[in-house]
Amino acid sequence: MNYTEALERKSEMLKKNVENWILKENRSGLSQQEAFIYRNMIKELHQNKHELHTIREEEWHSEISEPAHSEPATLTAAKPYSMS
Repeated sequence: MNYTEALERKSEMLKKNVENWILKENRSGLSQQEAFIYRNMIKELHQNKHELHTIREEEWHSEISEPAHSEPATLTAAKPYSMS
């Protein structure tokens, strides 16, 4: 698992956790401590999204800046050795 995949996975987990906190907030409200945790989780989600976007942008720029690869060399069959 590379760094980009790890950030994507972390983003998925944070989204699910934030969704659960939103449901809890809508059902019964959040205590002061829970609201603090919820806000920090949202901050972390935004930070993670920004970092993921930056990494993807860097990967995209590195792909563009690489020179195009030339056609792969084709192998030619060797001429049979003749004894004449």
